[in-house]
Amino acid sequence: MLGALLFLGGMGLTGYNMYDDSRAGTAAYEAAEALAYELPAKKLHIATAPVTEEEILIEDKRVLPIKTINGRDYVGLLQFPNIELELPVQTPYSMEALNVSPAIYAGDPYHNNMVICAHNFDSHFGRLKGMQEGELLIFVAMDGEVFCYELSRQEILPPRSVEEMLTGDDWDLTLFTCTLGGEYRVTARFERVYDVQLESDTAAWILEQNHNS
Repeated sequence: MLGALLFLGGMGLTGYNMYDDSRAGTAAYEAAEALAYELPAKKLHIATAPVTEEEILIEDKRVLPIKTINGRDYVGLLQFPNIELELPVQTPYSMEALNVSPAIYAGDPYHNNMVICAHNFDSHFGRLKGMQEGELLIFVAMDGEVFCYELSRQEILPPRSVEEMLTGDDWDLTLFTCTLGGEYRVTARFERVYDVQLESDTAAWILEQNHNS
């Protein structure tokens, strides 16, 4: 009898987790679809590195533009071309916000220190650990500026390694989520790249995503 109860409890937990994953995926998809309407293809442009002192000063003062959807503030879209996954990114970070989509934990793309976190739902960052070194990741800000990154390495960090999560080896972008048991953090480190052209296959997919939306 005890074994049967444990089995039923496990089945119930599995069922709830599947439901919660599906709910989170639907919420993220709907938000991403709404945000895509705000990104006409003609506005998309690859962000370039500041060179002159004036450009650096301007970049240093910039803040991410925000678009509010259903009472939630979003700063852009994360796009994983290899798996055709697109996720909205919220601000500010909170556990409640993560039930809908990834959120900025710290930093921004202008200072090359952005950290984004999400739950390990398969529809959010659950597939993060399966990414391969060199894979492309794209962040599209709400003004149409496109920031491109390549996966440099992955690591598993203890949950209280806040300083290491935020600084590490000065990565340009970090994504993280919990392991299945919630004891550690799957951490993906990215370096920014500037040689992605809008006429490339990846950029064509970005344009297609926004055009279809």
